[in-house]
Amino acid sequence: MKKTTSIILLLVLLITSTVAGAANSDEYSNKEIIFADAGWDSIKFHNAVAGLIASELYGYSWREVPGSSTVLHEGLLKGEIDVNMEAWTDNLATYEKDLEQGKFKDLGVNFDDNYQGFYVPRYVIEGDADRGIEPMAPDLKYVWDLKKYPEIFQDDENPDMGRVYGAIPGWEVDEIMHNKYLHYDLDENFIYFRPGSDAALNSAITSAYEKGEAVAAYYWEPTWLMGKFDMVLLQDEPYDEGIYKEGKTELPAVKVTVGVSNGFAESNPEMIEFLTKYKTSSKLTSEALAYMQDTESDYMETAKWFLKEHDELLDEWLNPDDAETIRAYLSSEEETKGTKWLREFPFKIPINVNKIDDAVRNFSIKYDSFFNGIRKGLGNLVNGIYFVLNFIPWFIFIILVFIAGWKTSGKASTGILYAAFLSLIGAVGFWNHMYETLSIVIASVIISLALGFPLGILISTSDKANAIVRPILDTMQTMPVFVYLIPALLFFGLGKPPAVIATTIYAIVPIIRLTSHGIRQIDKEVVEAARAFGSTKFQSLIKVQIPQALPTIMTGVNQTLMMAMSMVVTTSMIGATGLGMEVLISVNRVEIGRGLLSGTAVVIIAVILDRITQGFVKSSEVNINE
Repeated sequence: MKKTTSIILLLVLLITSTVAGAANSDEYSNKEIIFADAGWDSIKFHNAVAGLIASELYGYSWREVPGSSTVLHEGLLKGEIDVNMEAWTDNLATYEKDLEQGKFKDLGVNFDDNYQGFYVPRYVIEGDADRGIEPMAPDLKYVWDLKKYPEIFQDDENPDMGRVYGAIPGWEVDEIMHNKYLHYDLDENFIYFRPGSDAALNSAITSAYEKGEAVAAYYWEPTWLMGKFDMVLLQDEPYDEGIYKEGKTELPAVKVTVGVSNGFAESNPEMIEFLTKYKTSSKLTSEALAYMQDTESDYMETAKWFLKEHDELLDEWLNPDDAETIRAYLSSEEETKGTKWLREFPFKIPINVNKIDDAVRNFSIKYDSFFNGIRKGLGNLVNGIYFVLNFIPWFIFIILVFIAGWKTSGKASTGILYAAFLSLIGAVGFWNHMYETLSIVIASVIISLALGFPLGILISTSDKANAIVRPILDTMQTMPVFVYLIPALLFFGLGKPPAVIATTIYAIVPIIRLTSHGIRQIDKEVVEAARAFGSTKFQSLIKVQIPQALPTIMTGVNQTLMMAMSMVVTTSMIGATGLGMEVLISVNRVEIGRGLLSGTAVVIIAVILDRITQGFVKSSEVNINE
């Protein structure tokens, strides 16, 4: 009886705690704010300011969800994002329409005194005596003046043309800047280069500025980059609301608003009241970002400094009692050691990542001629492959794929299926994009095989080399793919050459591993027999071990090809054109149809390449058995 009573009491306690936990969970979820994080510093800073006041004044917890502007706006409409502190209205094609339809709430302007357009470093026009830089384009004042200086802004991949960096693919302003590029006939001697991401665009401008080179690029204010570097906005025709989207006039200062989801607006009146009054300026934001850059402070530290420095904003945003509460918090930020110890790791290693960044950048500048040589060589390789592919008539290419599919599978129907799928890519308008993607993939695979095959042989014949190389391969295989973009970007700039470098680093591992594995798994008696008949080590390797290991090696080739195909889509973020760029644009614009078509084209190419190379693997196995 006692045992039964104990069980019943235990169940009651369990149910009660579960219900209470669920209630507490609901209450907690209502007190959490999800901020949009579009990736740039200014929005992170404003999130920190608003998050600090929300947590210290109203008891909210908060977090950020990263994504592109359009993806985050879509999240706001669905209620997955609560607050967007920086909605750049001109860059969101559906903003006004969504607002009119009541899909979200616009609480007013955060700042609207910003500018955007084509910028160049001041030293390009005026020179810089301190750095020993002579004026490169002294008459450059207006956007259309760029036409006179293509050799100053030389394109890395096409030296006969200049390069002007456009906006981020998927932003509405990218279309405006491209229209401007066409309107002023810059397409006659300039390439309009889409950088793929704002990080890539930052890197391109920063790298050129630190080297004292000419660069013409779209940019906007406020940013740390504009606060750090002396850049000049090229002038344009006076703003005209009717035609500026056609690229015929200067762009207006963008209205950057604070947007919230409908659900958040209905259930959080105190935050809505605060956010409705939240107003800053481009100048104030740039000041905060410059402080953060100079002092290496994080966003929360910068937010605290900002609120102390501009104490008057508290009176504009909050009622007197709430303003005093925040002032009291800022003046005494003491936390109990026990609480701090529980919530934060007790110590941190003082690693200065900025010094690491500076060291790498200085290294890239010092050996710029070396990296330029590699970049030009890779550019020539990719362009050469593209020229060969483009030289082949489309129907001949389809016939070649049909034959390859037929011979490797042994079925004519398979070849017909491959040809039909390939024809589909051309029918939806992605034929040239496919060639661009294939040229990067083929170049990367060629380099991967040229480096990976001999390295695989080396570690197959040396236990010491294998012990050294294997941990490196393990690290390379588990490293997040985006990390490979960083060194490629810093040392080789933007475009196809760094895409080849990043893809090669990512895709080289399988050919090394499987070459080594294939040779090591060969029966030792076979090798000893070859040696007994007088073969040298080299002859045994060439005539016995490699042929015996060929099926495994071909599997490595197949895997390298597939990894290159997957990575080449990611490299669109550093300006690699092709199908990957189409996928990136469709993601940034949330265009489902375009994304589905471009994604399907990538899948078709990957499947065809996979099946054909697997066919070669099976053929090599048959030959070995025979």
